[in-house]
Amino acid sequence: MNVLLIPANIISDQLEELEESKEGIIFAQERIRELENNLLFLYDLLNDSLMILHNQMKEKQQFIFFTASKILSQKEMSLNKLSEKLAEKLNLSFSTIKWNITRLRDLGLFESNGQRGNTKTTIMLTQLGASLYSNFAQSKKIRL
Repeated sequence: MNVLLIPANIISDQLEELEESKEGIIFAQERIRELENNLLFLYDLLNDSLMILHNQMKEKQQFIFFTASKILSQKEMSLNKLSEKLAEKLNLSFSTIKWNITRLRDLGLFESNGQRGNTKTTIMLTQLGASLYSNFAQSKKIRL
């Protein structure tokens, strides 16, 4: 049974009595093992979810995402500047790049700071995007 989903049955007075006893130490050790197992489960779930998200992107979108993420991890940029830089670097049209970045933003991998449609809108990685980038690009599961 997942201890993260059920409330603790031991109230605080009972826990204080257990703290320094042999039973308290055994209880704490068991609780630590359960939490470690839950953390491993959540880590595996995150990795599996990131893999599914990665596999849902088309190859061109993956390449645009990872290249854009690498650039954005070094400095902030507007959506248009990023699209221009990627178009030049990847030898793709500006509109193709911008359209794909917009789709990736809709997936939650990027977010924009400012009004949508404004040419000065800053684009940045979300926490989800940063997780995907670090799990795949930095572990060399893909080549940039």
